[in-house]
Amino acid sequence: MKSKLYYIYLGIVLFVAFSLTSKQAVAQDSELQRTTIMQYVINERPVLAELLTTAGMAPALSGSTAYTLLMPPEASLQELKGQPVETIRAVMAMHLIKGTLSATDFKEGSRLQTNGSASLNVCRKKDNTLLNGVQLHTADIALRNGRVHELGGVLQP
Repeated sequence: MKSKLYYIYLGIVLFVAFSLTSKQAVAQDSELQRTTIMQYVINERPVLAELLTTAGMAPALSGSTAYTLLMPPEASLQELKGQPVETIRAVMAMHLIKGTLSATDFKEGSRLQTNGSASLNVCRKKDNTLLNGVQLHTADIALRNGRVHELGGVLQP
């Protein structure tokens, strides 16, 4: 039979371990809160960062104005590399919305104005949110100057 001291020791070890992991999660969240959208994209999505820079959007996403960036998969963006700048700019503008939108702001039937003056139609089906037919995968990554959401494909102008 294990002693009472053993259970006290086990409880302390578990408490300390839990405290350290929760502090690490809080530290990661606060680090993201200090990161701009462009810094995040450079670290996480190099192809997207290159295309946003080519489109001339890097300064806006590095500033203090709030934006929502809808991030397509890197593999889907490979096709855009080498395209004319106007094409890249038009496609990237479809993925940028002025203001900070959370997942709850994507309401069924709403129309969102993109940076390229186009509209995104929001459709909610069961647990899926579609923007012009492209599925929203990961939502609500909060950053210093807005939010980013991951998409399942590329929005076309």
